[in-house]
Amino acid sequence: MFSSHWVVKQFGGSQAMEWVKEPLRTPFVGELRIKIQAAGVALGDVLRRAGKSPASLTLPYTPGYDAVGIVEEAGAEMEHFHPGQQVGVFFNGAGGYATHVYAKDNEVFPIPEGLDTSLAAAVILNYVSAYQLLHRMARATKGERLLIHGASGGVGTALLELGKLAGLQMYGTASEVKHAVVTSYGACPIDYRSQDFVKVLREQAPEGMDIVLDPIGGDNYRRSLQTLSAKGRFISYGYTAILQGGEAEDWAAEWKWLAEQQATENGNPISLYSITGLKQEQPDWFREDAAAVFDLLAQGKIKPLVSHTLPMEDAIQAHEMLETSSTVGKIVLVNE
Repeated sequence: MFSSHWVVKQFGGSQAMEWVKEPLRTPFVGELRIKIQAAGVALGDVLRRAGKSPASLTLPYTPGYDAVGIVEEAGAEMEHFHPGQQVGVFFNGAGGYATHVYAKDNEVFPIPEGLDTSLAAAVILNYVSAYQLLHRMARATKGERLLIHGASGGVGTALLELGKLAGLQMYGTASEVKHAVVTSYGACPIDYRSQDFVKVLREQAPEGMDIVLDPIGGDNYRRSLQTLSAKGRFISYGYTAILQGGEAEDWAAEWKWLAEQQATENGNPISLYSITGLKQEQPDWFREDAAAVFDLLAQGKIKPLVSHTLPMEDAIQAHEMLETSSTVGKIVLVNE
């Protein structure tokens, strides 16, 4: 019996990933061996593989934050899970691109039965992040005005769907070809290529934004701060501007600057969000929020936008699609 997984042995382009085969082993104490059905692909995977994330992992490693699979074997002290049980898995950024994984108790959680595996894999990273951004960090209330940058991406579309459920007035930046997606959630689209979002929002919502969620960074951070209302909150959850040739140190420096600011000159709070960081600080929140998201999925109240479902062996193609911004929503890798 063998398993296969993608391995990054050196930071670089998509070709830095290698498909490796090795024998399966018996799980250790406190471990489950899980046969992976579907795994999510995230922009964070691309940034880490390129060595552009401050949280880049120690080489070699297997990419992948999240996955859904079937428990094959439970090690000692893991008897509360059983073979044949479908579970969700969330790693600290490494492990999901595989046919099998070995996961510890704090990395695994039960999920409702009968879910579409691609949709289940699509909600773990993106929707738990979006849920925590809106409800743990921003503490959004019905009727508040929300600006979502990168609104057509995996987390962006999750924010749009959860924001609609929360009764928020939403504005989203995206390229013009993706505006129909933003509009479909009841949000007002802004073309970041041809429009100045600060100017557009001053005209359309002169009171300002109550919540701004920015994964882009650089000058976008500073301009986003200009759109805040008197009670507005700014939350950064990434730095995709780094894809335009920046280095991990640039991201680290920007987040250090924001952390030191804590608030704008007008007293608006500034926060930084990382799903892995908050999970480490508040593990109970992650379990509660993952359960809430999967409950919404089971009830049909959310339906993640899956852009492409690709075989696990096509992870290189998935990364190239993300790097060229040619997708809307989430890419999921599946094992046949």
